[in-house]
Amino acid sequence: MAKKILLIGRGHLGSFLKGRLDVPDALHWTREMADLDAAALKKLAPEVVINTAGKTDLRWCEDNAVECWRCNVAAPVGVFRAFRAVLPASAVYVHLSSGCVWDGPYGPDGKPFGPDSPPLPACFYSWTKAACDALLLRETEGRKISILRPRQVYSPLPSPRNTLGKLGSYPKLIDTPNSMTSGETIARTIEKVLSPEGEKALGRILCVYDRGVTTPFEVGAIMAEAGLREPPQKFTKQELDGFHKPKRVDTVLSDPFFESLVDPPKVQAELRRVVAAYAKAVKK
Repeated sequence: MAKKILLIGRGHLGSFLKGRLDVPDALHWTREMADLDAAALKKLAPEVVINTAGKTDLRWCEDNAVECWRCNVAAPVGVFRAFRAVLPASAVYVHLSSGCVWDGPYGPDGKPFGPDSPPLPACFYSWTKAACDALLLRETEGRKISILRPRQVYSPLPSPRNTLGKLGSYPKLIDTPNSMTSGETIARTIEKVLSPEGEKALGRILCVYDRGVTTPFEVGAIMAEAGLREPPQKFTKQELDGFHKPKRVDTVLSDPFFESLVDPPKVQAELRRVVAAYAKAVKK
C-alpha cells in the first residue's frame, strides 16, 4: 500500500495491522490517544489515519466509566477534529468500532444485524462504541471517514485480547451463533476502503466479518484439534449470563455492501487457517 498510514493503538489489532500493513515504527502511535493533538498530527502528516485504540475489557469499562468514556469516545472524536482541522481533504480516517453494539444473536425481526440496525448495547463498553460512531458521523463535514464494525477479532498473533486466546482459556463454551472477524479480513477491508472502488465506503458504517456463522464452542473444538486446549464442555447461554457480568453479547452480522466490496472468506475455513498459524506462533 503506497499511502502514508498513521496507525493508532498498541493492542492486539493495532499490533497485527502494523505488520500486515507494513506501518513503520515512527507512524505507529502507541502513546495515549489524547496526546495526538493537531500539532502532532500536522507534523506526522499522514495520508491515512487508522484508529484501533480503546478500552475493551467489559468489567474495567463498567468500573471506570469516566475513563472509559474518555478513551472510547472523547479521544477518538478529538483526534478526528484535529484530523479535520490540519490534514488535507484527500486524507482518510478509518475508525475501528465494534459489532458488540448489538446483542442478539439476531435482531428483534429474527435477522442478522446490519449497518443501519439501531444499536442494542448490553453494557457500558457497547454504549461508548455506539456513541462514538454516532458522533463521528455527525461531525464528518464532508471529510473522508469509514467506520468498521468487526466482531470477535482473531489473528495468528498471540495476545490476551485475541479472541483465540480468550476462547482457549475457558473450559466451558456456549454453542450460540456468532460472527467472527479475522485480522486479515480487516486488513483487506482497509485496503479496499483506500482503493478507488472503496469510495462508496466513505461516510458510512461497514459491518466487517468472515462469511457465515460459528459458535464459541465450535472455535474451542477447532483449537482442541490443533492441540491448543482440551476439548471444551458446553455452557448454556443462561448459565453464562448468570456467571458473566457485565453481560457478554452474541451477534450475527450481515452487510451485502461489505461482502460485495471485500468478498470475505468463509469463517470455518479462515478459522482453521488462522488457528494453524496461531498454534505455530504459540509453540515457538
